[in-house]
Amino acid sequence: MEERELIEKVQRGEKEAFEALMAPYQRKIYSLLYGMVWDREDALELTQEVFIKAYRSIKGFRMASSFYTWLYRIAVNLALDFRRQKMANPDMKEEIDSPGKEEPGSSLLRKELYEQIHTAIAQLSPQHRAAILLREVEGLSYKEISEVMGCQLGTVMSRLHYARVELRRVLASYLREGD
Repeated sequence: MEERELIEKVQRGEKEAFEALMAPYQRKIYSLLYGMVWDREDALELTQEVFIKAYRSIKGFRMASSFYTWLYRIAVNLALDFRRQKMANPDMKEEIDSPGKEEPGSSLLRKELYEQIHTAIAQLSPQHRAAILLREVEGLSYKEISEVMGCQLGTVMSRLHYARVELRRVLASYLREGD
């Protein structure tokens, strides 16, 4: 069944269609949220919130943009709101700005590179972090990022540029050591 048909079924109140509609996006939404909040439990809770909000709002979805973009916009907005709330509590600031303890792979070099990249991304502002994750991890186009983040294409380009400059700066010493 096509995505458009599933959306229409959900808009008519068919709850079973919602599960089929969301299934392809669960892992991607979780990955995006984890990359923004650096905590497994928070990312899981936010993923649930994204799907609840999507379900409650889907009747208003007019298919002017892709469903994928609409869903990612909900996720990014919830993650940014979450970060703002956490940052308002100084005790939580260190926790949210530090990458989690999860480490993929067994290779020491891979582990070290993973930690360096995550530490560098954690130092980016929430807007720059969202832009770089949407582009480099999720593979969204500049136009899609513009729609997701609710900003102009030029703003996306600027955020990506400054995020990349900052990542190069932070990772420069690590990259030189590897030569």
